Amino acid sequence: MKQKSSKVKDFINEVIELCKKYEFSISHEDTHGAFLICNYDIKNIEWFRNAFDKTTK
Repeated sequence: MKQKSSKVKDFINEVIELCKKYEFSISHEDTHGAFLICNYDIKNIEWFRNAFDKTTK
């Protein structure tokens, strides 16, 4: 598994800052549905922070 690029890390951190600002977090029930916008929850933030970098650049 490749390491996250600095650009992807910056993107993730900016999304997390938006989550804090609006007191929401992003979640997902499974790989077949859409993302869920939830009340801010640190477990969702940690899940999002651990996203895989699938970019090609």
